[in-house]
Amino acid sequence: MLSYLLCQHYGQKVILLIDEYDVPLDKAFQHGYYEEMVSLIRNLFGQALKTNEFLRFAVLTGCLRVSKESIFTGLNNFDVNSIVDVEHDEQFGFTDSEVQGILEDYGLGEKRAL
Repeated sequence: MLSYLLCQHYGQKVILLIDEYDVPLDKAFQHGYYEEMVSLIRNLFGQALKTNEFLRFAVLTGCLRVSKESIFTGLNNFDVNSIVDVEHDEQFGFTDSEVQGILEDYGLGEKRAL
């Protein structure tokens, strides 16, 4: 419904950002209701990502690798990017120059780098 309303208002399809999608799964696993959370998220993502005609694309972030065999069953067209992909390595974490700048800001300099 929200995608529909945003699309109607702005006249273009929605870009959906879901940050740390895996945190509820981890908490559910730790507290004994993992299967229920998987079912909830699978249904939610199915509605939001698969059958949503008002969606242009979505970006999901998380520490757990996206697996088509789990909560993403039935979804397709994934492009998985991680810190080991050279093509996208600067989109994750800090660059070397950013780390050096942070260390210098705290008076640690190059010699005492972590």
